[in-house]
Amino acid sequence: GNRVFVVVGPFNEHMVNDESLAVYAERKRQVEAWLKAKGVPHLIAAPLPSETYADASHPVAEGYKLLAKQLFASDAFVRFDGSR
Repeated sequence: GNRVFVVVGPFNEHMVNDESLAVYAERKRQVEAWLKAKGVPHLIAAPLPSETYADASHPVAEGYKLLAKQLFASDAFVRFDGSR
């Protein structure tokens, strides 16, 4: 009976070469298609500026602030949250 909202990413795309980035982009596209097909509310997070990551996948405080802004600007999250 739990309600879930899936956030995919962000990932520090600035750290990977073009070939790896293409593979990642395809996987991300496949995940998004699956989530849509299953009707799972989600956000595919946009990459953050490189300096807002501690490593490949962990934002620092400023990165989390930017991610929160993306989340709260997301129509899917607004519909999911229902408090606004």
